Amino acid sequence: MTPESRSSQPSPAAVAGAVQRQRVWALLAAAAVAVGLGAMLGHGLAQSLTSVLPLAWRGASGALVGAAVAALLVPVSGWAAIRLVAPALPKRSATAAVTNLKLAAAQPAIRARPSSAAAAPVAATAATADAQAPARDALTGAYTQLHFVAAADREWSRIRRHGEDAALLMVDVDHFKRFNDEHSTACGDAMLVEITRLASATLRPYDLLARFGGGVLVVYLPHTDLLGALDVAERIRERVAVLGLVWQGKRVRATVSVGVAGIGMVHAGLDAVIADAGGALREAKAAGRNCVRAAPMPPKRNPEEARSAGI
Repeated sequence: MTPESRSSQPSPAAVAGAVQRQRVWALLAAAAVAVGLGAMLGHGLAQSLTSVLPLAWRGASGALVGAAVAALLVPVSGWAAIRLVAPALPKRSATAAVTNLKLAAAQPAIRARPSSAAAAPVAATAATADAQAPARDALTGAYTQLHFVAAADREWSRIRRHGEDAALLMVDVDHFKRFNDEHSTACGDAMLVEITRLASATLRPYDLLARFGGGVLVVYLPHTDLLGALDVAERIRERVAVLGLVWQGKRVRATVSVGVAGIGMVHAGLDAVIADAGGALREAKAAGRNCVRAAPMPPKRNPEEARSAGI
């Protein structure tokens, strides 16, 4: 919407004033009609009552009867005007008014923003979208990939600064597409939920489990060296291998392959660790699936060297 089109629209105060004036005119018109009808009915009734009224009242009988009828008709006509005429008048919704007020309040800030910061609104919008994104996967209840990466990134500097052990697992359901084709997507979803539950039950409360899409789960293990991560991965694999999911009267089974990567000084960022875990997962698939493989153990950084380097 251009500034010209915005300025051509009536303000909320102008619209409210116009509606109020229309209601007043409607009430005045109703009152005039009521008075006119009262006068007409009063004259007719007065003619009928002339014979039974005292002689002194006969001259004023028309005015008296008309006033009485008008007194009855004015409230009735006013009620009709309010109930029938006023609802038909244009109304301005409260939501639209609040929205326009917000837009109007935002306009000075938009105009004051320097042109050199043209990319700032895009970044702010992206940050808002990230903040509003759900933290949990709707199917499995595990964390989403976006939340996992944000949380692991926050841990990254602490791990590098103090030289702490940490590891990452990449768990993938073997032949997951074929499983869905054979047993239905609904059965595949149910199996993935059970695998996620078993994996979560194997982990500690502060470990981080996320779904990266499809049948892939990723686990971040703080304070865990490569050997400890291999033990966790093997326990997850074994629990899934003995899982029997009852689906439509039949027991169906699935297996997982797991790639393990320790976090060390050779990794420049989280994406490098994920790449190592993915490479180890491909090795597990090539080895026949339903097994665990690990990336080469990375050298550790001395905490004193890390602090002196300002990491």
